[in-house]
Amino acid sequence: MTPPCVGFFFIKSIMEYARLTKEQFEALHEEFSLFLAAQSIDKREWDRIKSNKPSLTNEKLDAFSDMVWDDALDKINYLEHRNDHLLFLFKCYDQKIDLILIKQTKDCPSFFEENHKNWLIKNIRDDRVSVFESSRDFGAIYKKEIFQLIQKGAVTTDGSAYEDLKSFLSK
Repeated sequence: MTPPCVGFFFIKSIMEYARLTKEQFEALHEEFSLFLAAQSIDKREWDRIKSNKPSLTNEKLDAFSDMVWDDALDKINYLEHRNDHLLFLFKCYDQKIDLILIKQTKDCPSFFEENHKNWLIKNIRDDRVSVFESSRDFGAIYKKEIFQLIQKGAVTTDGSAYEDLKSFLSK
């Protein structure tokens, strides 16, 4: 993506997500090469840019990182975040996120314990367990919200926990 031009000065584009790590760039080496090639930058030119134009190097790294994140965020359907006594289950739609939050008191088994799911099914109506459901339309900032959830520790899942719980709560 070429930044907009005003007169002879380029306006630096602001990064939307976060720069990929060195390890991520190494894993995506071929894709990055294709990204540069699409901009008519071969290996020799890229080496010259890295040596002589650090700001342009950063711009290209940031633009590629945003492109990778944007593509990855498009593919996320479910997220989960938990600590010992809170379980956040997210279902991601186009510009909307549904949430099921389960909050339990400290005397309940941790959500990290192996048998937590069985305990929860048996005790979902217990006074020590609270279940909240919510939905929010994020519009244009939808992907940024998903990215922030990931930055805060949410992980992608297959959605089975969300769908099982949603089905259970609908009964």
